[in-house]
Amino acid sequence: MRYRASRALGIGSAAVLGVVLASARVPAQSPGAPAPGEHAAQTPAEVVAALHERVVAAASGGARSVEERYAELAPVVANTHDLPYIAELAIRRHWQNLTQSEKERFLAAFERLSVMTYVTRFAAAGPDTFAIHGSEEAARGRVLVRAAIARADAADVSLDYLLHENGGRWRIVNILADGVSDLALKRAEYDRALSAGTIEDLIAELEVETLRLQE
Repeated sequence: MRYRASRALGIGSAAVLGVVLASARVPAQSPGAPAPGEHAAQTPAEVVAALHERVVAAASGGARSVEERYAELAPVVANTHDLPYIAELAIRRHWQNLTQSEKERFLAAFERLSVMTYVTRFAAAGPDTFAIHGSEEAARGRVLVRAAIARADAADVSLDYLLHENGGRWRIVNILADGVSDLALKRAEYDRALSAGTIEDLIAELEVETLRLQE
């Protein structure tokens, strides 16, 4: 089945990112520990391919609950993305002013929304949904993996992943859907929220969006 993408993936942004338990955390992963079935040393393209494979596997057997698919994808997203790095960059000029407790709670909410985005946006993903078209070196030692989402009645959506190396492993730090940077969208959105309110307001917004995705 070719996935009908109504909008590009936007991990963490309100535009695209219990009830999978508002208090649930993404399962903790040991530093450098691979997800089940993941090889310890992977190229950037292999990291993206592994993510795609697990997203498709989680979508198979559509009768399974959101909670079950969330539990399956949480460690995968945690192991293929540098979520702490992305979360800090998303609110970088505000980060240093947060308490440790606020940082931890923001990261937890950000992680939940990131996982839930994959769970719900690709609930109908199939073997032909994703394609990888190669990779190339990017600035500052990073690598850009060029991929795409297939659509039945429209042009494919380009989905390019930017990865950096952290602890000897390649991790996704940004996604560009049809050339639009998800990190840039989050920065603008979160900056507006924090300029008008508090970190508690932003955390609440992320939690509401996570719940909305389940409806």
